[in-house]
Amino acid sequence: MNEKKVLLIDDEASLRRSLSLGLMQKGYETELCENGMNGLKALEAFKKNQTPLHYAVIDVRLPDIDGIKLLKVIKFNYPELPVIVITGYGNESIATDAKTEKADAYLEKPFTVEELANILAEIPQKERAAAVSPLESEPAGGEKSVSAYALLNFDNTANLTDLYQEMYFMDHVLYCDAIKGDFDMVLLLQAANISELHELVDNKIKKLEGIKDICFMPVEAPILSESVSNIIGTVDKALGRDKNDTESANNPNFWKSASSYVFLEIEKEKIENIYPTLYMNNQVVSCDCAKGKYDIVLLMQGTSFSEIDRNIQNKIKPLDGVLRIKESPIIKLFEM
Repeated sequence: MNEKKVLLIDDEASLRRSLSLGLMQKGYETELCENGMNGLKALEAFKKNQTPLHYAVIDVRLPDIDGIKLLKVIKFNYPELPVIVITGYGNESIATDAKTEKADAYLEKPFTVEELANILAEIPQKERAAAVSPLESEPAGGEKSVSAYALLNFDNTANLTDLYQEMYFMDHVLYCDAIKGDFDMVLLLQAANISELHELVDNKIKKLEGIKDICFMPVEAPILSESVSNIIGTVDKALGRDKNDTESANNPNFWKSASSYVFLEIEKEKIENIYPTLYMNNQVVSCDCAKGKYDIVLLMQGTSFSEIDRNIQNKIKPLDGVLRIKESPIIKLFEM
């Protein structure tokens, strides 16, 4: 009789070891992952190698991806794979979220191997449950465009409100945000080619009264492995995001109480692990790799700036390969 394979995603090493040993004694083979991204990579590898997988067991609190978000991504891409949600911080809200996102079972810690094994045995195996559904790929084609960030500093003669209004309505300007920190304003620019963006900066923005200097940073696609690119390519669909929806982000009603740009310098050879984790961070609205002064530009939002700060300190700063972080809170119009 072939062993049924269980993918276990939990950041607690002792729990992974004990469950792996206990499930093995009950006839299950386990694949162990310490975070959500590695779990998604394992699923991609199973799909590519046509390896049967029968269950996924995922923790709600993971160091990189919220467990409920991970559940939603897995169920979108592999709808026939049974998923059991486990947590040491159980409450009615988490249980309801797990049920809403189609978890097949919910189990609060501490629990025994016997309890988990009983749940696995009770979940009916569908005809195709052992075959991992393929990830959908993005259709080819479509218009191409290039983007760049322009970080502006003003001199003492600058009228911030007038400059904001003038640049906000310029062609090729998607975002225009006044900020606190090392720079006074951030622009996100987009055009058919990079020459148009250089022309915009040199012939229009630089000639505005009050502009002291401009840091120009073209946006570039991160260099990722095929498996990671495939995973990221499905996340927006799974979570109902629209990467091209720039109008909502420019609408003041879109923002919560606090929004910040976060600029990162990183070790570029570690982008493979850093970028996906940032991309799927709950408070990250956009995550762009850039060429120039900074390597990654994040747009983050939260209920307060202290909430964003905690996220940066607890989730972003500890990432291996992150060298320096600059946070620039956005100044809302009514504050200017």
